[in-house]
Amino acid sequence: MKQRTWMLILVLLAVPIISGGNCAFSFGSGGGSDDDDERKEGLTVVVNKGQFVDAPVEGLRYVSGAVSGITGSDGEFEYEEGSAVRFFIGDIPLGDAAPGQDLVTPLDLVSGGDLDTPAVINIARLLQSLDAVPGDDKITIPDDVRAAAVKSNESLATAIDFLQFSDDPAFNNAASQLVAVLTSEYPHTAMLVDGETARAHLARSLAAMGVR
Repeated sequence: MKQRTWMLILVLLAVPIISGGNCAFSFGSGGGSDDDDERKEGLTVVVNKGQFVDAPVEGLRYVSGAVSGITGSDGEFEYEEGSAVRFFIGDIPLGDAAPGQDLVTPLDLVSGGDLDTPAVINIARLLQSLDAVPGDDKITIPDDVRAAAVKSNESLATAIDFLQFSDDPAFNNAASQLVAVLTSEYPHTAMLVDGETARAHLARSLAAMGVR
């Protein structure tokens, strides 16, 4: 009897309940008494979908509650309902988006951010500088860049530690080193994108998405 009960619980745990654009995962605990007199408790996690844009950005790592992954070719990501979403390039934290945002841009990663906020522009500069395929309609961060952008990489550990999006001089120094090392295998020579170019690119992307 106990073996049959546990088999039933495992089957239930493995089945997601999908409705519309949301996905609800149900988790159960308890059960195992022949008399079925133990209280069962459940937890449901609702997962929604969003998109990260400065042009769609592929290859960002994200974490939202119990949900994590890598943004897809259209910048798509999943997030746990009610939880913020944190975005990274390897070990480089880009910032947190507030819960419930289906469309996330660099503006959303900085409190009160707009197109004239230095931290917003510097996030856009780093993203655009690491684009492996410049000139198309999206930003692509390759797997090997994410794998290299970690603090265990001795050639980048200091740059990652001292990267400050809100401090232009500190950002320029650290980001220049990051871009030089992380893009060394690109078929083109990548440089740190300047603020004016990054701002214009971000503004065009926001306008195309109807964001004002």
